[in-house]
Amino acid sequence: MSNAYAKNWNSQSRSGRVVSGRVGPAVGSGGTIDRLRRRFADLPAPVIVYNKSHSGSRLLAQMLEDQGVFIGGRLNESNDAMAILPLVERLVEDYYPDYQALWDQDWPVDLEALFVTAMMEHLEGYDGHSPWGWKLCETTYIVPIIAAVFPRARFVHLLRDGLDVAFSDHVPPQARFWRKVYFNNGDIQGWRGLSMTNRAYVRRPHIYNALHWLNSVEVGRTYGAMLQGRYLEVRYEDLCRDFLPTSRRILGFMGLAPDEAALMARAASVRKGTIGKHHRHRRQRRQVLRLIEPTLLSLGYLDAPSRPGPLWRLRERWYSALREMGKGWARLCQAVRA
Repeated sequence: MSNAYAKNWNSQSRSGRVVSGRVGPAVGSGGTIDRLRRRFADLPAPVIVYNKSHSGSRLLAQMLEDQGVFIGGRLNESNDAMAILPLVERLVEDYYPDYQALWDQDWPVDLEALFVTAMMEHLEGYDGHSPWGWKLCETTYIVPIIAAVFPRARFVHLLRDGLDVAFSDHVPPQARFWRKVYFNNGDIQGWRGLSMTNRAYVRRPHIYNALHWLNSVEVGRTYGAMLQGRYLEVRYEDLCRDFLPTSRRILGFMGLAPDEAALMARAASVRKGTIGKHHRHRRQRRQVLRLIEPTLLSLGYLDAPSRPGPLWRLRERWYSALREMGKGWARLCQAVRA
């Protein structure tokens, strides 16, 4: 279990058991995914919330729970679905980003057992008919598998300004799992002079956090686009500033009528103070902007591209002069040879 989640583990558990008969036995052929799909076919379609860590998904999970959505029998203090985490870690470490080996064929026996165990533990206390799902940030990286096993599932992708997320520390890409989460490769040893160690992360956390945000957002949006009508993007800033209409939009996407009293009660506790916190880190903000500006622009988090500074313009003129000198030298050499 990742330390990033284990440190928040408080063994929070719902009482009760899964209603018998709602989760069927493994039947049929056609590969493990087909068997898993049949096994969980009698359950209502789940809703899965995924996002880059520290994007404010706890608020979204709390809202869903207020509305009667079962989000798990084993949660940490951030409402992360801890029972699902071992499954995410295994799939990411051993397969992501290439799941070709898992389509239409049998998985390793222990992997199939892990999937079933994760779901059964997550569903501990579930009544078998209420809306259900989970929130776990790194579900981002296994969306294709979840979408295949639960073909009617709905996915909510929570986005937050990457400039703010860059100043919300998480974990370094030291373990293989986190290297894949950051860079899509578990064997990478360094990136542009940055090592994959905790010491390096502590020195420049905003750089690593920005890279983590960039990959998470791009992977999550790419997978989401393939889901078409089963995918919804929600911005944390909208959830905070316009909690009621944004929550109603999410519930409408799920096909649920909102409990207005519960929404009003939750709205009273929403805080907006962390929006725009990147303005307190001007020098580091510029460093982050160099890495993620195109994605911020595409998401509308920036109104316009940043303007090059005088040093950048001077450097470009110098490089241009060098190029012209190189062309002139090449022409001179050709003339001499002629």
